[in-house]
Amino acid sequence: MNIRKKVLGLSATVASRAVVIALAGGVMAPITYARTESLAATGCPLSHCAPEATGLISSPLISDVIATTTNNSLGSMDAEGCSGNGTQLSCLFIRDTANKLYKGTLKLLDATTLKPIWGSASAKRSYDLDPHTAAAGQVPVNFADGTLAAGDAQVLVHYSQNGVALATIPVGGTGNDFGLTPVSPKYGIVSQADGTLTLINLSTWKSADTLTLVDPLTEAQMKLVGPSSAGSDVLYAVGHDAHDDDGTLFVIAVNEATGTMAVRTTFSFTGQSGAIPVVVTPSQSGLPNDLVLLQVPGLIGEAHPQNHLLGLMDSGANALTQAWTIPLNAPLTVAPTVDQNSRSLFYEANAYVYQADLISGAALQTFNLETIGGFNRSFHLTGHMAGSQAGSVFTLLLIGTFPTSKDDGVQYAMAFQPIASPNALVWSQQIAFVNTGYSGAWNFSPATEPGTMCPIAITINSQSTIIRLCDH
Repeated sequence: MNIRKKVLGLSATVASRAVVIALAGGVMAPITYARTESLAATGCPLSHCAPEATGLISSPLISDVIATTTNNSLGSMDAEGCSGNGTQLSCLFIRDTANKLYKGTLKLLDATTLKPIWGSASAKRSYDLDPHTAAAGQVPVNFADGTLAAGDAQVLVHYSQNGVALATIPVGGTGNDFGLTPVSPKYGIVSQADGTLTLINLSTWKSADTLTLVDPLTEAQMKLVGPSSAGSDVLYAVGHDAHDDDGTLFVIAVNEATGTMAVRTTFSFTGQSGAIPVVVTPSQSGLPNDLVLLQVPGLIGEAHPQNHLLGLMDSGANALTQAWTIPLNAPLTVAPTVDQNSRSLFYEANAYVYQADLISGAALQTFNLETIGGFNRSFHLTGHMAGSQAGSVFTLLLIGTFPTSKDDGVQYAMAFQPIASPNALVWSQQIAFVNTGYSGAWNFSPATEPGTMCPIAITINSQSTIIRLCDH
C-alpha cells in the first residue's frame, strides 16, 4: 500500500544505526545506514549535472543522430524535469497521465527505451510526493548505489532502486522543494522556496540542522529563486526579498564535525536573479579559490541598474570579491557553463552563444546559431544548456526554436563545438513542432560505442515529451 503525505516514524538502534520503517500494510523494512553516499558516476545525477551546477558531463557525445525515441504519454513536467545515472531517468511530474501501473509524482524510466519502470503511487511500499511542491524546480538525486532522493514541502524521501521508501525525513520549511544538494559525502542540504535549508546526514539519513535565510539588512525571510549549488562543505543559495526588491547570494558553511550550518557571508544586489549560481573550482580555472558565476539584474549603488554576469571569488573568508563583471542586455534565464581547457565560460541569449574569458570576464567570441545552423529568422535559444568536457573536446548541447507561421513553429536540438568547429554544428535534429517553448534539463543514455552518450532532451509543456537522440 502506498503512503502519501504522511511522515513515517523512524527508529534506530544506536549500535547498528538500523533504521526501521513501519509501512502502511504491515511490512517492516529494516535498513542499515552506516556509510557515505557518492553520486552516480555517469549521466546527469542531479540538478545541472554536478553540485557545482556546471551542466557538464565527462563522457563523449555521439557525432551524429541516426535514431530518435520519444515518450509523451506520462504527463507534464515543470522547470527542470529529469535527472539520471546514465542508464535510467528519474523524473518528477506535476501532472500525471501514465497508466495505473506507473502512476506517481516520481517515475523511474529506462533511459534507452524511455519506458517507465515504476511510479511512486503504484510501486509497493513507496511514497508518493505532493506534485505541486515537489515538481516545480526539483530533480531527484541519483546515488552510485542506485538509490534516489527527492522530496516535497514536507519530507525528503530516500528511495531504493525499486521505489521502496527507505527513509522519510521531515524538512524544516513549508515551501516548494528545490532539491537536495550534496556538499560532502556525509552531508546534503535541502533547499526550499521559503528560504529554509535542512541539513541531511547522508550516512544516517536523518535531519541534522535547519536554517532560515533572512535579508541581511531587513531580516525579512527570503524566498529562494531556484535550486542551490555547492562547493566543498559550502552551499550557494540565491534569495529574493520582495519587499525591497533586493537579492542576496548566501554562502552557507557546513561544519562536518558538529553537523551544523551557518551563513559565512553574503553578496547583495538589486532585483531577482534568474539563474542558478555556477561554481568553478580551482582545478577548472587554475585560480586559487572557487569562482562563483552569478547573474544579477543590478548592482547596489548603480544609478541605472543593468543586468550583469558576475565572477565572484570565494576565498573562504567573510566576504566575496568581485573579480569581474559582464554587462548583459537582458537577464539570463539559464545558467552558463565552462570549458576548462580554454579557460572560457559560455552563456546564451536570443540566437547567440557568447564566449568570455573565465579569469578576466573579457569577451572572446560571439556565435550566431541562426546563421551557423542555417535556421530561419526569429530563431532563438530556449531552455537549459549542457555540455561534455571529454578530454580536449568541449561540446555544447542547445535547444532553439523559430516560427514557421503565426501559430506554428519548429524546435531543434543541437550539438556545437565552439572551440574545435566554431562555424558549423556537429548535428541538429528537429524534436518538436512548436513556435515557442522551454526545454528542461538535459540527460543521457548509452550509445553504441562504450562510454559514449546519447543526449536526452525534454520539452516542458502541458504534455511533456522526452526525446532520446541517439546513434541506434
